[in-house]
This record gives sequence, structure tokens and C-alpha cells, in this order.
Amino acid sequence: MNVLITGVTGLIGSELATALRSRGDNVIGVSRTPIDDQVSWEDVTPSLLDEVDAVVNLAGESIAGRWTKSKKDRILASRVEATSLLAAAITSADNPPKVLVQASASGLYGDMGDVILNESAAAGKGFLSDVCQQWEAAAQPVADLGIRTVVPRFSIVLADGPGALGRLALVTKLCIGGPLGNGRQWWSWISINDTVRALLHLLDHDISGPVNIATPNPELQRTFAKKLGNVLRRPSFVPTPGFAIRLVLGEMGKNLLLESFRLDPGALVESDFEFDDPELEGALRGILSN
Repeated sequence: MNVLITGVTGLIGSELATALRSRGDNVIGVSRTPIDDQVSWEDVTPSLLDEVDAVVNLAGESIAGRWTKSKKDRILASRVEATSLLAAAITSADNPPKVLVQASASGLYGDMGDVILNESAAAGKGFLSDVCQQWEAAAQPVADLGIRTVVPRFSIVLADGPGALGRLALVTKLCIGGPLGNGRQWWSWISINDTVRALLHLLDHDISGPVNIATPNPELQRTFAKKLGNVLRRPSFVPTPGFAIRLVLGEMGKNLLLESFRLDPGALVESDFEFDDPELEGALRGILSN
């Protein structure tokens, strides 16, 4: 299978490309600075899409960092413009790909407290919800053409390195980890291993529409912090007040750290996907022991 991946240099894209190649698929990566078997965005044309069996669109500016107006503009534009360009190329191809896997995120649902959110839950309010709604809408012309379109809505992806887990592990190792705000917000999560396995599952099975990419076992943030401390053998009881997070990190800190997303991965479960890492403490031990 020939698979085109945008955002191929990111955490998820690079891991997915490795997994696809290891099982014998051909990967064409799209990058602003292409190397080796990658192409530039200028090369994403209908004729290129004629040679592609599947597209995985993961492109987008990182949401990490303080959300200035220019940063928010880049977050939105990088997703919507890239997806619109890709959708136009797919719908104009003579022999278009059979499937588009179009990224989105749990932020679409907004802060819903203890409400369990399955794929039929309504979109919420706020910046991230607006971004996700426009992001998904930009891919709609592909679905309207009758091409199978599946929309993974990613929760927190746990991986070793500079991402969310790496930052939390660092402060925990320094013995200053603990609840963020009141710690009662729900954090839905999934390991990078299961993230990649879920994307392969979506490529290989006849699944369409939104799919929550999360384990069936979300955790309250204070429980997440405690289990991370257990794995790292460090105390994890130093709270970080919500006002301090909002003061230092602004809207980004509020949205990503203090709001509550309790996802139900019903579409994955109903399609017989089996998680390798369903429980948080086991997943953390596997990731952080590498």
C-alpha cells in the first residue's frame, strides 16, 4: 500500500511511518523541508494522489507554547490550509486514494467536566473546539465525494521525550510534581504504541467518521500525577494552583492542563481494537523504562 503522510516528522507521523514500512508499505512523507523519500507541499498535486492508496493528514503547528494572537493564527491556519489543499488534490485526482485519515483532537468537545464523551457528543466552545471544527470541516469535501474518511480525535499521547509526559516526568523527578489546579479534571490518554496501532487499525478496517483515540480508562489528573510518582519513585503531592498555571501559561495552560476531557473510545472498542496499554501505571512503566 502506498501511504501519504503529512506531518511525517512529528511524534505520531514518524512512528506511524516506521510501523508502515516495517510491515512492507511504501510511505511518502510530506514536509516543508523534504529529505530522502519526502516531498514538499508544492508536490501535493492530483497526479501525485493518483499514485496513493491512503492519506494520513497529521499536519499542524504545535499547540505547545503561550497562545499569543500570532501563535493562535498559526495553529488554526496550519491545520485548515493544509487540509484544504490536501482535500482539493484528492477530490481532483482521476484515481483518488481509497481512504483519508484526517487528524483532529479531543479539544473539539470543550471542557465538559465529568460528562463521558463518545463520538456522537456535540462540539463544545473555546479556541481548541473552534480549531478542531474548522479542521474537520476542511476535509468534508473528501467524504462528500464518497471516499472513506475517518477522523481520529487524539487524546493526550504518552511518549518518552520532550512532549507532555516528558515535561511531567521531569518535574516529578525533581520532587515538585503533583495535582494541577484542583486535580479533579479528567485526563484521557493513550500510549504512542497504541496510537500507532489504532491508526493502522483505521487504515485497515472499514471505519468512517470520528474515532476517539484514547484508552477506556481516563484518569483524574491528581490520580495521573500520583501514578506517575509511583512509577518514578518520587513524591507527587505538591499542588500547582490553577491561578499560577493561568498566570504563567495563559490560555494554553488553562485549555491543556486544567480543562476536563473524559473520552469514551466506543468506535475503537466496537471495531474490536485491543489495547496493548489499557492501564495507566503499566503504560507509564513501559514508556519510561525504555
